[in-house]
Amino acid sequence: MIKTGERPTEKILVTPGTKQDLNTLKQQGERYGDVVTRLVREQKQQDYIAYILRVAKEGDFVRMESDDEYVEIRNEVKRSAPRDRSASTAIH
Repeated sequence: MIKTGERPTEKILVTPGTKQDLNTLKQQGERYGDVVTRLVREQKQQDYIAYILRVAKEGDFVRMESDDEYVEIRNEVKRSAPRDRSASTAIH
């Protein structure tokens, strides 16, 4: 899991219980550093999803149709779309 050219340079001290927890989380072929990297990546993904959900719930949104730039892009896509609508996804 470590990127090519990257070498581990740090040691992290953990309690025996934490080492056992990491050992339980290890997948075949992983080293402890790989487990930590994977857990950090997964946490960042969860944090991002939580952020997106919070914005969706609390955000102050306006209808896209009120944005002139969006309307122009949508109209351009409609103009360049194939004439046979049954063969493509329609844009509303």
